[in-house]
Formats: sequence, C-alpha cells, structure tokens
Amino acid sequence: MTKINAIKGLLISTASVALCVNANAQTAPEPDQEIIVVGSQIRGSNIAGILPVTSLDSVDIETTGAVSGDELLQSIPQLGDVTFREGRFTGVNGARGDVGSVNLRGVGDGNTLVLLNGRRLVNHPGTQAVNQTPVVSVNSNALPVTGIKRLEVLRDGASAVYGTDAVAGVINTILDDDYDGLQINLQYGSSEGTSLDEKSGSFKWGKNFNEDRTNISVFGNVMLRNGMPATELRNSSTEDLRVFFEGTPFEGDTQLRNLSTQTQFGEFETLAGEPRIPGVGDDDFHVQPDTNPGCLVDLPGPVCIDNGGSIDTSLRLDRAAFRDIVGDTDRYNLFGFINHELDNGNEVFAEASYYHADYSRARETAAQLSSTRIIVPASGFYNPFGQDIRIMDLRPLDTGQRFVEVKNDSFRLLGGLRGQKGDWDWEAALMHSEATTKDKTNRVSNTLFQEAIGRADASAYNPFLGGDVNDTNLPNFGNDQSTIDGFIVDVRRDGKTKLTLADFKVSNPNLFAIGGGNVEMAAGIEWRKQFFEDDRDNRLDGSNPFIDSVTGQVFLSDVMGSSPTPDTRGQRNVYSAFVEFAVPLVSPEMGVPLVHSLDFQLAARGESYSDVGDVLKPKIAASWHPIEQFQIRGAYSEGFRAPNLEQINATAIRRVNTAREDWILCEAIALDAGTGPFTNDDACDGVSTEGVRSGGPDLEPEASKNYSLGAVLEAGSNLTLTFDWWRIEQEKLVGLFSDQNEISLDYLLRLQGSSNPNVVRGTPDTGDAALFTSVGLDPSGAGEILFVNQTFTNLDLRESEGFDIGAQFRFDAGEFGDFKIKANAAHISTFFQNPSDKALSLIDAIDSGTINGLVDVVGQQDLIKRNGNPEWRYTGSIRWDKDNFGAGVFYKHVGDVFDTSTNNADFDALPVDSFNTVNLHADYTFDNSIGGGDTRLRLGVRNVGDVKPPLADEFARGYFVSLHSNRGRYWYGSIRHNF
Repeated sequence: MTKINAIKGLLISTASVALCVNANAQTAPEPDQEIIVVGSQIRGSNIAGILPVTSLDSVDIETTGAVSGDELLQSIPQLGDVTFREGRFTGVNGARGDVGSVNLRGVGDGNTLVLLNGRRLVNHPGTQAVNQTPVVSVNSNALPVTGIKRLEVLRDGASAVYGTDAVAGVINTILDDDYDGLQINLQYGSSEGTSLDEKSGSFKWGKNFNEDRTNISVFGNVMLRNGMPATELRNSSTEDLRVFFEGTPFEGDTQLRNLSTQTQFGEFETLAGEPRIPGVGDDDFHVQPDTNPGCLVDLPGPVCIDNGGSIDTSLRLDRAAFRDIVGDTDRYNLFGFINHELDNGNEVFAEASYYHADYSRARETAAQLSSTRIIVPASGFYNPFGQDIRIMDLRPLDTGQRFVEVKNDSFRLLGGLRGQKGDWDWEAALMHSEATTKDKTNRVSNTLFQEAIGRADASAYNPFLGGDVNDTNLPNFGNDQSTIDGFIVDVRRDGKTKLTLADFKVSNPNLFAIGGGNVEMAAGIEWRKQFFEDDRDNRLDGSNPFIDSVTGQVFLSDVMGSSPTPDTRGQRNVYSAFVEFAVPLVSPEMGVPLVHSLDFQLAARGESYSDVGDVLKPKIAASWHPIEQFQIRGAYSEGFRAPNLEQINATAIRRVNTAREDWILCEAIALDAGTGPFTNDDACDGVSTEGVRSGGPDLEPEASKNYSLGAVLEAGSNLTLTFDWWRIEQEKLVGLFSDQNEISLDYLLRLQGSSNPNVVRGTPDTGDAALFTSVGLDPSGAGEILFVNQTFTNLDLRESEGFDIGAQFRFDAGEFGDFKIKANAAHISTFFQNPSDKALSLIDAIDSGTINGLVDVVGQQDLIKRNGNPEWRYTGSIRWDKDNFGAGVFYKHVGDVFDTSTNNADFDALPVDSFNTVNLHADYTFDNSIGGGDTRLRLGVRNVGDVKPPLADEFARGYFVSLHSNRGRYWYGSIRHNF
C-alpha cells in the first residue's frame, strides 16, 4: 500500500469509527468528567505517565513572578532561544511589538505545537528571520498569566497525535473554564534604578445557573508598561563596548566598537566619467569638522571635505542615546466560556477570547542603504560642486528619531458539542481565529528626499552640512524643519493570519480486554485552513518606487534604509486523521516477576496538504514498572513540519545586511601591508550587502525522528525523581546558505582562481583594482558586492540530544507549615548541523590553513554553547504555606556560551558568563475581609541580587536578549480579593 493510500485508509477508517459512535449518541457524560492530559487524546487514560510532561499549576506560575506569556515560558528550562522577542532590534521586516515565540528544545521556532485548551492557536502574522530564513510562531504574549488552571509541556515528539509543528513537543495551556465566584487582582512593579514600571490588573468571574447545568466564566487582564531607554542599562548604554572589557583579554579590541560609520557627516562620490572635485584628488570624499586633520576643501560652516570614502573613527555615531531598550506596552486579554448541559445529557461548550496590544518604541533614524544610493543633482542649492554627486553614506540625524508603533489584535471563537455513548466519549468542535498586526513608523521617502536636496532655492535640504562638530552624537539642526517635514512619511506593514478548524474525536478507555487490562483507543478527523497575508506599504512593495531624477534608475523601495519587499499571500487546506491505542500488556494483578506493569502507546497520523503533499507518521511509547515505585519509559516517533506559507509563497525578497566581511578585500589589504595573514577582522571594515532570496515551491516538508528513554522514581508518596534522555534528528530543514557563507566561499574560490557566481560584484574602481593586481589577486574581486543570490532549500541533517532531570517533593512539616519543592534541569549534549558540500569546502579550507581562521562558517557543525545555545538551564522553586502566611523562592540558571561575532587573535570566541537570578515573594491572607471574602497581600522581588545581563557583543543591546533579562532588581506588590 502506498503512503497516499495509507493516509486515505486512515481517514476513511477513522471517520467510520467516529460516525458509528455518533449515530445514536444520547447518553450523558459522567458528572465529573475525566480530563485529557497532553500527550494523549484518550479521555481518562492512565497513559500520561508513559510520557515526559512538565506541569505547572497556578501556584507554580505565581512563584515565577512572570507578568507575560513570554516570561512564563522562559521560566521552563526546556524552552530554548527565541527569535520573536520585544527586546530585539528588528526593522520593518521583522516581527515587532508585543511578541514572543516558542522554541522547545532549542530546535527552532515553529517546531513546537502550542495549544489553548487542547486546540491550536493561530500563528502571529509577523515572521522573523532565523539564519536569514523566515520562521513563524504563535505569539506567547497572547497567552494570559492569570486564569490558568495548569500549563503542560510535553517534552516529546507528538506529530502522530497532534499533527504538524509538534516536532519537539507540545505546550498546552488549560484555562479555568468552569469557575464560580469573583476574584480581582491588582499589581504594581518597577525595575530598580530605571524608568521601567508595570501596572496590571485582572479579574476572574464565573457563575453556575440552571441548577448547576450552566456555567459562564469570564476573566481578563490588563498590563500597562512604561519602557526603558537604552542609556539606563549598562550593557546598552553605549555601542562602544570596549570600556566594559578593560582588564580582560579583549581589552581594546576594536571588534567591540560597534559605533556606526553612517552619520550626518556624509560620504560622497563623483559619478563615473565626471571630473574629480578640484583639490580633492579622489573620486571619494567625506565631510568632517574643519578642526580634523586632512581638510582639503572648505565648506560653509565649521566643516570641510577630505578625500577617501570613510569618515574618521572619531566621527562614528553612538546610536544608544536614540534608542529604547524596552518599549511602552499596553496589553489586554479577555476570555469567556459557556458550558451548558442539554436535557439529553450532552454538553454544549463555547469559548471566545480577544487580545490587543499597543506598543511604541524609539530608535535612531535610518541611514541610506548601499543598494539605493541617492544622487545630489548639480542644480541643488547647497551643492557647491556644480556637478551631480552620489551619496555613498548618510544618516540624516536632524529628521529625529524613528517611532515604531505596533498594534496587535487576535480573537478566537470556538463552539462544540460533547457527549457519551456507552464507553465512547465523543466531541466535535468548530473554531475560527484571526490575528492582525499593524506596524507604522515615521521614515524618510527617497523620492521626496531627493526632491528636497535638488531644489534650486534656499528651501533645499543640505546634505553637506555635517553633524554637530562639538558632539558627533548630536544632530546639526541647520536645515529648515519645514523642509525636513516634507520628506517624512508614515510607512506601514499590515499582517494577517487566519486559522479555521473543524474536528471530531472519539475515545474509549474500555475498547476490549486483554491479559493486562482494557485496551484504550482514540481516533479523530480534522480539517484546518490556514491563511497568511503580508501587506507592505506602497513605498516598499514596488507600487511606488524611487526613480532617481538624475539617472532614471528604478529602485523598488522608496523608504530610506529599508529593502523592498513584495506583498506575500498564501493559504492551505490540511485534512488529517489519527488513531491512538493504549495497550496494557501486563498488570499488577498478573503477578509477573520483575514486571509490575508493562504498557504501550501506539499512534499514527496522516495529513494531506493542499500545497506540499501527504505525510503519514507513527509513534510508539512504552512504560515498564519493574516494581510499583520505579518506572522505565521510552518512545520513538516520527515528525514533520510543512514549510510555512511565506517560505513557499515568497517571491524574490531583497534584504540589506550590515557588518558582512568581504574576506578577499581583507586578504588584499593584509598582503599589501606585508604583515602576512590578517589576524583581526578590523583589517577592513564590515560592508553592507544585499541578499536576494527567493521562495521554493518545490520545498518538501521537514521530517524528524524523536527518541526518548527515561526513568521515574516514586520515593514515597511525596517525592518524585525523573530522568529523561532525548534525541531529535531533523532532515530537510528549510533554510539558506547564508550571505556571509556565500561571501566566504567567494573568498576561497578567488584564491583558487575562480569565483562564486552567487556573489555578484560591480566594476572595481581604478585604485582598488590596482591594489588587487599588485598582490597577485584577480582585480574583479575588488568590485563592490552588489548582491548575493540565495534560494530557500531543504538542508542536511541536524542532530540534537540531551537529557532532563526533575524532582518534586511535597511534605507537611506540622507546625512549620507545608512545603512544595520543585527542580527542573535541561542539558543539551549535542546540537550539530551537518554541513552541506559548500560548507564542507569552507571548513576544510579553514582547517588546512588555505583561508584565514577568522572565517566562521555560520550555522554549521557543532552549535553547542554558540550564541543562544547553552549546555545547561535549570530552575528550582520552594513554596511555603502556614495558616495565613505564605512565601516562595524561584531560582533560574542559564549556562555560559560563546559569542561567535567576536574572536581574539587565537580565533577563540568571546566568552559570555552564566546568568543566575533569584526571585522572592511573601504574602499574607486576611480572612473574612471585604464582603466576607479573603484578601491576600503580596510583596515580591525578582532578581534579588540585581544581577546584570552578562556582556556580549550583540547589536544594540550588549547582551543576549534571548537568554538574559535586562530588568535588574524588580520590586512588585499585589493585592488579590476573592468575593
């Protein structure tokens, strides 16, 4: 039987079971319904113990001190590096605003299935580039941190049970959907020594009606945050990080000098065929204060021009003063539930939710891109040269800061019916959910800017003005504000995702009896429709391009500092069916020596995609209890993840990336200097390159194999110890050979007498060509990189392996109160990306000394402790309760890593220390207070030791935002009242 026929057979057989069960379903469910624990679809099954599951109840969640869904998930050690996060400095092409993503096991965003009350959540509309490949994720900040009954994390592959995305596991948030009462909670918190503070309030209300046959529950949450400017955090207070590394092996290392060469002191060039500026003697020149050495031609005001295409290092811009490290955020969540028992005993249930967030953040104005260089017309009033001049680099600081405003909205509507017929439980539901993002920023229009610099009267904009000669980090406000206002425009990006789902599931805990007990079964069918739309501003998508008024050249982006991006739209339909069995082979009653019990889980799921074909994946899990108190468990499963809708539907996307090393130029400079191989990548400045990326309609779904083996010891009734080893093998990962890797390959091939056709260069100028020729290199390599061609493809095998350790201890200490102690540790021992043929050629060349050892092959080979992949993460918590008193402690450790963006002379990467924080809280509950209810007062502090994030050479932050918190010591107080 072929795979397609197998899927059809599974769909037909599953539907048949479902329809037969439902045909005469009139029997009421039991009053106390059995629950489904993540990892199995069988209601009331005992199979959950087979699978490694981390569970947090409402008390555990409060102990973490989290105020957002992102903070809550990051308190779980098995959650890895996330690329969707508010603290990242992404441009209009990234996911911005109140957003967080989910990355279980660190194997990548989009490999973890996120559920709310057992059903999928819609993806966030924004995408984020990971190794230059767009990935999607659920927005973790759309999840509440109040009203949660429990949070379950299945640390095992579950595609066979739940479908695509469950490669690493499943996260299921179960809300308190059957509440009776009223609770109100108010909280205020602030980060010590900064302007960041957060005010939040929540309520939870529910009531039973119709002799308890109907329940309506509603709860909501609001959080208002004032952000933090970058200058208030040590790490991000300056872009020149050298000051923080004094007394270390990296003292004075210019790699840590992240100041921008793009300032209001512009860099310019005469056009090809045009005469050079008299007195300059070069086609490249730049503006500088007239107090700097090298002035060749005076300009109006305290500035002059010097030859050469680069400004003096003393003029570089520190952008930190213009940035917020944390933005202002207003977040609102509202959830509602209705459960009603019908006269025939079946139950109708409904769910509605809404999330909204307003986000704003300031940052420096954008500079001109290397791919879109504007020409100052000879007619310009402030053009003193009488000829057309090309702007090579300019950041118009006098336009003011960029203000990013992002509005996120999402809603979810779900209705269903459940019941029971004999031993069969059944449930059917229909759900629709949408998420939208509206991103708006004030930007410079290239068209209007060129019009302003080309005016023939004094209302023109003067690009030769330079910055403030007394403080290069301040603008020069010599241009008229009304002129500036004339070329500032609002640029938007609107995104939308939709998820429509219909499913029908049945389960039976007593299918038939065998020697070890009753075989249990679940089966189901599901249809879902996914929709994705990325609608770019007309100035970005090519509808309103920039046409250079001098040359007539057409540039698809009319926004200074942003690459063009076409609108993208896609949708797919997915039909799926699953079947699951729980098989007890040996039970305690059988008295088999050394086999107290032996149980198996068998499952299979088929999914048929309208765009990428069909898949069928199995799972088998086993549990063996030699004795009642000790369990050995293991599982094997196969998973899959379909390419996301942007990867499939994107046409050619152009992205300009900064700080790319053109190694062949570094080699030429070092050879010319006669100092031998370059030993520091400051031998030549990093360059901006444009990558042209295209989608792949022939992309195949990613495939994975997941292995786990573990043990559980129940030492008495109150102590549980767990150990679980796991391994994930991912094949056909969707990705790119990065633009830096392509440039590195061009370096190798040029040393060997050829070149990389994916790296397209322009015609070199006379001086650079002469330099290359003088050192025996092909002068064509001296040409500026115009763009790098890249295509999304299925990559080679990636292997991940590690283990988890857990402990939980509850005990009653009598007059000293009750204690609950938990510990959870995650260790990654293998994280290896098998290199492609092109990557292998680079690795071999580095190992043999053919190319310089500073070259780093990005995203290949061993990734352990590189950047966002520490070996160890662990947490521990203690909760104590005694009468009306309570207290809690939460400890979190994130292991050390290496920042590969900076290396010493021995090619060793920059070490980044581990991060250890402790949270404390204490509370007291007043009985019979307002209205006869109880009132709880709580005072807490997060990061008691005020531990600062470890220093790292990371753009705009100085720390790893995916690993470390920038909050410092954070005090909070709350009051909660139950009516």
